[in-house]
Amino acid sequence: MTPAPVLTTHSLLAVGFAIPMLFAPADFLWLYGASPDDYGIYLARLFGTALVAISIVTWLAREAPEGLALDALCIGLSVGCMIGFVVSAHHQLTYPSAGPLGWTTVGVFAGLAAAYGALWLGREARRAPGGLQVG
Repeated sequence: MTPAPVLTTHSLLAVGFAIPMLFAPADFLWLYGASPDDYGIYLARLFGTALVAISIVTWLAREAPEGLALDALCIGLSVGCMIGFVVSAHHQLTYPSAGPLGWTTVGVFAGLAAAYGALWLGREARRAPGGLQVG
């Protein structure tokens, strides 16, 4: 596995969630079963800004060379996505009224955590002479 497809996918997912969080947070959070007040909308917009930053970083890092910076990105995003998985799964299990859309968030976090973990664990194979052979 190479980093580019994972980073590209993450970038597109992040911007896809950022746009409604920034421009229609109440409508978007309603899909998750939330009825946010003014503070909830404010926090959703702050989360949207963080997603924009993640989208830009992951998009620009798609072609990053092997090395410490790519390792740091993969382990940091893996840990962050693992925490997101735990938080979102706990919420879904604790508040069943959150709806089925919440399970997609659980799945996205699980998939990204696993993909970044695999990238980090496979870094030595990609760096070996000849690199990782695909196909």
